[in-house]
Amino acid sequence: MDLISQIALSCDTLSELLDAEFQALQTKELERVETIQAKKLAYMQSLQETWDAAREAIGSDDSQLLDELMLKLSSCKDKHLRNSLILNKQIEITRNLLDAITQKSTENASVYDRLGKLV
Repeated sequence: MDLISQIALSCDTLSELLDAEFQALQTKELERVETIQAKKLAYMQSLQETWDAAREAIGSDDSQLLDELMLKLSSCKDKHLRNSLILNKQIEITRNLLDAITQKSTENASVYDRLGKLV
């Protein structure tokens, strides 16, 4: 398999993993997220190595091919950012809940009394 085919296949697999990660984040399946992240990291490292090797081998006459690969990589980047936003939001919600429970910070968490008034 040539380098270009490897990159295209890795991009497609990475995209599928990012979609699976998105679904796991939405359903809050944290163990699945961890498993997917380990696979995702391996594909991203492999993709980086293959990309570095391919950039040296690809000539300027293959610019259309490079553009197509860049679109795939850009799509993966967008999916990664989307997943990162969801994960960061869930972390923020969890921190606020922990702060409210442990009463470490009343500035970040709103607490109501029995009458529904803000304390």
